[in-house]
Amino acid sequence: MVPLYLARIEDLRQGEFVKVDCAACHHVALLTAEALLRLGLSPGVKVLDLKGRVRCRGCGAKGRAVVKCSVSQMTLLNMT
Repeated sequence: MVPLYLARIEDLRQGEFVKVDCAACHHVALLTAEALLRLGLSPGVKVLDLKGRVRCRGCGAKGRAVVKCSVSQMTLLNMT
């Protein structure tokens, strides 16, 4: 995985997802690359740029997201 500051949606592999935490209500969403593309985002969008582009399903806040990239437990199990 490339460093988070360089990561784009197209860099996410199978089993990797973007974790988006709402700073307003603490709602958490785990989004795969496929889910982000279905939302109409371009594969070249930087992952950190999602902060200002996503709206919380819990409280409706926009621009309050904390974005992280993670590897799912299933991928870690398959690597051993």
